[in-house]
Amino acid sequence: MHQSNATHINSLKWFVLVVKAKREKQVAEILERHNFEIYCPVKKEVRQWSDRKKTIEVPVFDNYVFVRLKESERDTVFITSHIKKYMYWLGKPAVVRDVEIDVIKEWMANDSICTVKSSQLQKGKLITIEKGAFKNKEAIIQQVRRNELKLVLNGLGIVLSAKIRDVA
Repeated sequence: MHQSNATHINSLKWFVLVVKAKREKQVAEILERHNFEIYCPVKKEVRQWSDRKKTIEVPVFDNYVFVRLKESERDTVFITSHIKKYMYWLGKPAVVRDVEIDVIKEWMANDSICTVKSSQLQKGKLITIEKGAFKNKEAIIQQVRRNELKLVLNGLGIVLSAKIRDVA
C-alpha cells in the first residue's frame, strides 16, 4: 500500500497557477522554454484602436495557467515573478483532471458550443448545452454579451466564454 501511495504522489497532475494580470501568455512561454508542460488556452478577439482593427489572441482564463507536473516538483515553476501562487481548493492545491483539460481542448477546437434562443439568455439562468464538447452539461449564465456568454460549468468549477449562434 505504501508503494502505490508513492506512485500516486509522483504521477503527473494538472495544477492551476495564479499569475499576474495580462501575463498569462508570457508565463506560458517562459515555462515552455524551461520544458514545463503547460496549457494556456487562447481565443481570437478583434480589438478596435483609433486608427485600425486588429485580431489578437487573449487567454480564455484570466490570471490562470495550467501546468502538468509531479506534486513533488510544484515549487520548481516559480522562475518568474509573474507567477503569484497555486490555486487552492479546500486547503489543497487545486488539481484539474486530465479529462477536464481534454474537454477544454475539445471545446476550444469547436468554435460554437451551444445554440440557444435569445429569450433564454438571462444572467443566473441554468441552461443545458446542446452541442459540442460540453453537450448535456449544465451551466449557469454569468454574463451575456452580443454573441458570447460567460458560463459557469457545474462540476468543473470553471468559467468559460462561449460563442453562440442565435436561432430565435
